[in-house]
Amino acid sequence: MRALNLIIQREFMSRVNTKAFILTTLLTPFLFVGVIALPTILMVLSDNDNIKKVYVQDETNLYGNLFESSAEYEFVLLKNGEKKPDEKGTALLSIVGDLNLNGKAVTFYSEKQQPPRELTAYINDKLTDAVRKQKVEAYTHENAIDPQIVANLETILNSKERIEISSVRWDETGEERETLGEVASMAGMALTFCMFFFIMMYGSMVMQSVVEEKTNRIIEVIISSVRPFDLMMGKIIGVGLVGLLQLAVWILIGGGAMFALSIFADSAIDVNSISEIRRDGVYYTVNSSELFSESLASIASINWTQIAICLILYFVGGYVLYASIFAMFGSGANDSQEASQLVMPVTILLMVAFYAGFAATRNPEGAMAFWCSLIPFTSPVVMMVRAPFEIPLWELALSVVILFATAVLTVKLAAKIYRVGILMFGKKVTFAEMFKWLNYK
Repeated sequence: MRALNLIIQREFMSRVNTKAFILTTLLTPFLFVGVIALPTILMVLSDNDNIKKVYVQDETNLYGNLFESSAEYEFVLLKNGEKKPDEKGTALLSIVGDLNLNGKAVTFYSEKQQPPRELTAYINDKLTDAVRKQKVEAYTHENAIDPQIVANLETILNSKERIEISSVRWDETGEERETLGEVASMAGMALTFCMFFFIMMYGSMVMQSVVEEKTNRIIEVIISSVRPFDLMMGKIIGVGLVGLLQLAVWILIGGGAMFALSIFADSAIDVNSISEIRRDGVYYTVNSSELFSESLASIASINWTQIAICLILYFVGGYVLYASIFAMFGSGANDSQEASQLVMPVTILLMVAFYAGFAATRNPEGAMAFWCSLIPFTSPVVMMVRAPFEIPLWELALSVVILFATAVLTVKLAAKIYRVGILMFGKKVTFAEMFKWLNYK
């Protein structure tokens, strides 16, 4: 027992007591935020040299006044015969004919291979509405329809009112509860990625530690005073404690960030701030404060206590299960390259679990999500997709029991292979030969 404690302490301290671990643990959450915000930052930076001014040359005098300048783009109407000034960061919109008769009588000139899509979409929308209005007016005149009736119909068709369907779930007692929706799905996807990342990273650490000691022939000295099973479990537990420590720090950072965000939300956002969102080609005006408050309420409605418990339980079970397999294959390898080849089926299995988890986000209560939540090799990843939703306790309990029972069985089988593999040198090991080691005494 003392030897096991020493191995656990060594594996734990050798990784925790480094600047790399401290920096990684503290900076990774901010790195994730940076990766999420990076596309927006790059988009803003790329707009600095984008088109800012559009000159409109309308030979028909029908469409030039349709375009309104905004904070992003300025539209300047040219007089007949006037040429576009030679300015950098400008473009020319040329309309040479009635678009009602010839829809191709408009051209957008710029120095860009790909003009800003939001700019071209705005121009297309304006011109399309204008042509449609011309056709409606012509049809109204030809059929002697009261223009007021057409105007009333236009008002109805252009109404920005939108029906919002609230999703309500009946629980087992018949009580009605509002579903969590997209926020829970996004949280599930993030948790799935984190679980896959943790199991893969720390399982690989165990394998690398085994291969390193075997390659350096230190294992022969260690085995003289420590049982192989204690050595394997010491590595698994020591590295696992490193993962739990890092996971706990990330949970605290995430929880603290959410708490601070909820406190300063009211003072940080103007209650009268208005923004527009586009749905199905129609722009809707929303209050930014209300939208932000609704988002916080949706996040707060998730059972984070259940998620934290599931995260710890499934990390422990999934990590022990896969780390023992990684240690088993690492013991049979002569170097890191051979270990990577042996562990390839395990990597593929983890990837299957990862993709099954993302597929389960479409229907977290479906048959695939249910059975993958029970299969121990996929449940640590797939169940994290379902964790933000209200899962029956019997499903959680059954899944955890199966996972831990399989992990214990896998540890016992892996230990039998590990005790033989760590003393095998210079011979390329096959899966069939490793299977025979299970019967060695």
